[in-house]
This record gives sequence, structure tokens and C-alpha cells, in this order.
Amino acid sequence: MGDVPPGFLSGPARPLSTHLRRAPRRYATLASVAILSGVAFLVCWSVDQTYLAPALLVAVALSGRCPRPGLLDVLALLLGVWVVASLGWTVDTAATRSSVYLYGTCVLLLVTVRHVVTTIRDLLAVGGSFLAGCLVRTYELIRDPSIGGDLGRAGAFDLSVRYGIEGFNINLTAYTMVAGVLLAVLLGTVGELPRAARLVLYAIVALLGYAVLLSGTRGALAALLLGAAYLLCSRATPRACWLVAAVAVPAVLLLVPLGVGEATLLRLDGLVADRATGDLAGRMLVWPEAVATWEQSPLAGIGAGAFMAVSSWGIGAHSLVLTLGADLGLVGVLCYAAVLAAAVRPVERASRQGARLAGLLLVTFLPIWLTGHWEDALAAWLPLALFSLVPALSADRPQGIGGRHHRSGPDGVLSRRGGRRSMVGPGRTGEPTPQVDVLTQHAL
Repeated sequence: MGDVPPGFLSGPARPLSTHLRRAPRRYATLASVAILSGVAFLVCWSVDQTYLAPALLVAVALSGRCPRPGLLDVLALLLGVWVVASLGWTVDTAATRSSVYLYGTCVLLLVTVRHVVTTIRDLLAVGGSFLAGCLVRTYELIRDPSIGGDLGRAGAFDLSVRYGIEGFNINLTAYTMVAGVLLAVLLGTVGELPRAARLVLYAIVALLGYAVLLSGTRGALAALLLGAAYLLCSRATPRACWLVAAVAVPAVLLLVPLGVGEATLLRLDGLVADRATGDLAGRMLVWPEAVATWEQSPLAGIGAGAFMAVSSWGIGAHSLVLTLGADLGLVGVLCYAAVLAAAVRPVERASRQGARLAGLLLVTFLPIWLTGHWEDALAAWLPLALFSLVPALSADRPQGIGGRHHRSGPDGVLSRRGGRRSMVGPGRTGEPTPQVDVLTQHAL
């Protein structure tokens, strides 16, 4: 053993004072994860979210590490800078100030999640907290709903009667439940969860799907149906399905609000006879006005959040592309698209299962992006941030310990082991240290 170099195994034991010095940092790290988990819970539970940004700053400060922004973080920050800059040319200062805070909190949430969440356990804690908030909302929706429409439904799929929560936008509630379903699917890929935990996730998906059905929000229902269809189709050919999603989703988002496929939309609107309006509940009326507003200032837009304030219909554009275009111009559209691409593309490249997850996010959010307001919702940015962590958490997984190799998660997306990052080798690469080899020889 004399030839064993000092290192992880052969070095002297750390004195008690060292452990005592490091204990506060460990507790601070746990506190930052706990604060972020609390924020994730409040994202879908609290009406007043003005205090979430300070809480996120505290979580970053308590992490004990200096943030090291990646490409996604930089692009998100650039989007935030452009939103703030729109205060200089906005046509409605009050509306833009409100949007600046909303976008700023979303960007801060994404950066904080990617900084604080460093292990699968952290991912489970933050994602599980968001699901807990969704379940609280589902309980409120079932127990004491506010009813829009007739007094009662003729059947389970009678969407003429919509159930919501007093004080909450009914569409945003349904969209948040869709985001919860997406996160439940993601957590279900974190390998070797106990069977009971997987059954709990299945039950959560069913409950959130029931909440969406109660809301009667057609965009959210279409999102769940498309997501389920994509999961089935992508089992055999995940890469091909990803390519279809990566091409079709941007094309639909761009072309449909410009009038392409209008007849198809009207037929889809007529599928729900009790809710058919002939114009997608006014969306096909406001889209031309949003296009005209975008044409007035094609590069810079009229200011973040300003279109809703000046629209003759008194509503927003209800389209991701048109909302960004009218408010932030072509620059804003490209910045937002770059953020989405930087979040999704690495997940797709990680593995076959990663391709399924990336395509699932795009396809599921497509109906919401197409017909709703989801661009500055915290419930949209949180799943995006957690999905973007899949490759990093997978890369930090130990590949071999003492000559034995462990299987990764489904197709290597996430590790099959919870816990902190590997401390096996000098570079934490998972390769056995020289000390392990020497000790093995002595043992033999």
C-alpha cells in the first residue's frame, strides 16, 4: 500500500473541523433547493406571484456557487434585455412594465432552476412540488368549482359547461394542468422509481387529465390528445417523429395565424357542437389585427404586452408568434425561438428517449402556443427549464465502478440511480481511480 498515491481513498481522514466548516454550505444548498421547490409549488397555487422573483434570488445566493450561464441561460437573458428595452418605444408604458416583470420572472426562474438543480433528487423535489401544486388546484376545481355555462353537464364530454376556480383564468388553469402532465411523464423516466411511485405518477396524470376535461378548455384537451398520440407513434421511430415535430410545429405556429388552413380550423371548431363559434372564440378575428400591428413595426414591435392594451377587441393575440411579433417584433420572435431551440435540441441529441421527450414537449404545447397566451407563464417556463437539464444530469452519471457497469435510464436519458453527482474519479467521470485498482490487486 506504500505505492498508493494520496487521493480519494488513501488520503488522511478529514478532521472534524473540515466537516463543520462544510456543514453550513450543505445546509444552504438544501435550503436553496427547498426555496426553489416552494416557488415551484406556488407557480400553480398562488394568485399573487410578485414575491417569487426575490425568492428565486435568495435561492441562487444560498446555493453557495457562482452562476455559470450556458447558452440557454444567455439567450433567455438576451430575451429579457429586449423586453426591458421595449420600454423605450412602447405605446402603453403601464402594460409594458407589467410584461417586463412577468418575462423577467420567467427568465429568472429558468436560470435559477438550471443553477440550483444539480441532481436527480433535486429534479424530483422541484418537479414533485409543482405536481403538488397542480393537485391542490385539482382538488379545488373538483370540490368548489365556479361554473360557466348551464347549471350542469349532459355528459362527461359536454364542454358547453366549464368548471374553473374563482379568481383564476380558466384557460391558464387548464394549461397548467397540461404542464403538470408533461412533468409527470418526465419524472417517470427517472429510472428505478419504486413501483408505488410510478403508480402515483400514473394517478396524477389521470387526475390532471380529469381537471382539464372539467375546465372544458379545448386547446388543453387537444394538447393532451396530441401528446398521447405522439407517445404512441414515437415508440418505434423516435427520431423520425422528432423530425416531423421539429418541422411541423414551427410551420403550424407561423402559417395558421396568417390564414393558412382556415377551413380546417373551422371544421375542428365545429367538432364540439355546443362550443362552435365559427371563429375559434374570436381568435380568427383578432389574428388579422395582430398581423397588421406587427406590420407597423416589423423589427421591434409596439412594446411588450402593448397589443392587448390597444386591440380593438380588448383581448390579446392568442397566438405565440403573433403576440411576440406584435409586441416585440421579429427580434423578439427570433430570441424566443432561440430559447426554445437551445432548451429542446440538446435533449433530442442525448438519446432516443430524449428525442421522444423533446418532441413530446413541442407537440403537447402546440395547441396552447397556437390559440392561447403561454409566452410569459411561469408554468410554461418551469417544465422547459427542467427538461433542459436532462442531458446534464445524464452526463454526470457514473458509468463504471470497480469494473461493473450500471444501466442508464431509458436509453440513457437519466440515470437509474438517485443521489448526488458521482465522486468516484478525479474528474468525476465515473472511471475507477488508480487507488481502486491498487486496492483490488492487494485484495487478490
